[in-house]
Amino acid sequence: MTRENPHDRTLLVTVDSLRYDHFERMPRTRAFLERTHDRAFATSTATLGSFPAIVGGEYASGGGLEPGSSVAREFDVHSVGITTNHLLSPEYGYDEGFDSFASPKGGGDSLKDRGAVLLQRGTLAHRVATWGWNRYQRLRSFVGEVEKSFRPADDVIASFRREIDGRESWFGWLHVMEPHHPYDPDEAPVSREKAQRVTRTVLAGGGSDAEEDLVSDLYRREVEELDAALEALWDAVPDDARVVFCADHGELLGEGGLWGHPGELRPELLRVPFGTRNAPDLGDVVSLIDVPSILAGREHGVGTLERETAFASYGDRKAAMNEAHLATADGVVSVTDGTPASDPNLERALERFGPEYVVKEDALREDLEDLGYV
Repeated sequence: MTRENPHDRTLLVTVDSLRYDHFERMPRTRAFLERTHDRAFATSTATLGSFPAIVGGEYASGGGLEPGSSVAREFDVHSVGITTNHLLSPEYGYDEGFDSFASPKGGGDSLKDRGAVLLQRGTLAHRVATWGWNRYQRLRSFVGEVEKSFRPADDVIASFRREIDGRESWFGWLHVMEPHHPYDPDEAPVSREKAQRVTRTVLAGGGSDAEEDLVSDLYRREVEELDAALEALWDAVPDDARVVFCADHGELLGEGGLWGHPGELRPELLRVPFGTRNAPDLGDVVSLIDVPSILAGREHGVGTLERETAFASYGDRKAAMNEAHLATADGVVSVTDGTPASDPNLERALERFGPEYVVKEDALREDLEDLGYV
């Protein structure tokens, strides 16, 4: 259902698992963006919880994108979607509204029509399943040549440039996976096999101090290589294009003894990099649920262009964030350094946040396997 006067050239670029404090390692991207927003927050710590917000302007309910909610429907121009995450596929409704859509998985039966698995991170079942999968992957890496874990960003960018070549008007969404584990940058100080193997060891709760240091370095290199790859995209995008750049959630690199993006409602996971170009003015706080409204230039779903409080959920847990603080059932902490704080107004906002907005880790087993969660 299109509306009048959407922006002629509009681009959404999303990055999986990119930490806010590593955004400074992306100088090319920061130089391209007109504005960056340092109080932007995810709606969840997992892909399944973040993308119904980023693409649909709705809080997640666990089954993918709700029919009719895709922001792509707002644009009466050639629309291109290229994703590199198995959970962002037609099976979860993300091809809706796109003229051209590519993902690691094509079409198929819907989530409702196929067997699904409930696997909530942090539970004993999840820890056991993750240990088994990571051990299998480590053993497999000893045999034969190991390839890059996901479709490289430069390949995604080249495909998108071919799609829009010669077109005056278009809408695009590109999702890239470079910072997602296992971290295996091209310019790693170790082989790709070892990079993947050590990453899986550390994320599974093992590894020495030296291996943990190596994994942190591999993550940093992934971010820097992604920035270099994105330069070709920024050079190709017209000066007047509207652009939104964001992460779907952050990543833990040993904070609290945790790695990756488990379902912990922590600042390192909920505060995300966010930048815009040729976009409407925004308030001091931005939620990923506002992305469709920013792209379309008008409110979409439950998003807005002006807010003071953002919300997130994972399983039966929820969080509220404002410019200074993050509130959960465990209390209030500072957004910047995680130190304890007091904010009664934010706690009241958290209490009012609707309990129906609950994110379950529901996904097809094969897709969770491909992402290293099972």
